[in-house]
Amino acid sequence: MRDWSQQQSPSEVVAVLSDLVLHPAQTFYHSWNWKAGLLSAMLRAPLFLVATLRQGLEAVSIAVFAEAVYSAAISGCYGAVVQKLRRARPLWASGLLILVILPAVLLWFDYLLHLCTGMSNLKGGMLAAAAFSLLSSLFNWYLMSRNSLLVGKEARSFASDLKRMPRMLTDFVSFVPRHCYRLLRSSNVHLQA
Repeated sequence: MRDWSQQQSPSEVVAVLSDLVLHPAQTFYHSWNWKAGLLSAMLRAPLFLVATLRQGLEAVSIAVFAEAVYSAAISGCYGAVVQKLRRARPLWASGLLILVILPAVLLWFDYLLHLCTGMSNLKGGMLAAAAFSLLSSLFNWYLMSRNSLLVGKEARSFASDLKRMPRMLTDFVSFVPRHCYRLLRSSNVHLQA
């Protein structure tokens, strides 16, 4: 069995997806990313706490508990998929899966869960969750492509990952401006030559 999460060179998105389909237990059970699950539950549950705050303790408790359990379970599986796709090529296909398709499917299930629990202010909670999902998906991909928040043989300790987090967050936030600056600077050099 091929373990794409341990491979050092880029792999094809289709091969990674085939491996996920052919060996789901390897991904969703053995490689479940508990780090991503734990962080997601800690960060997403407060969104639903705020969204239901005016509805009373029972509504808050149900919404927060449902979101914490759901996001921990699903984000652990999602983190396992991101870990396997983090080096897959073509990059645009990996990005489409990691940033659009998988989060949209997971948000749909999240919506259905909260609809079944009768959550009030479902629209506000889901809008916040959608915005958070986009940013957290991009950040998870960024972290995992830099060997952080990994599980398995390539993993560092969770404490080590957390120590690196402030620096990684700063690098993540400044990534686009730095990249634009480099592009602008290189185009100016070519124009002057």
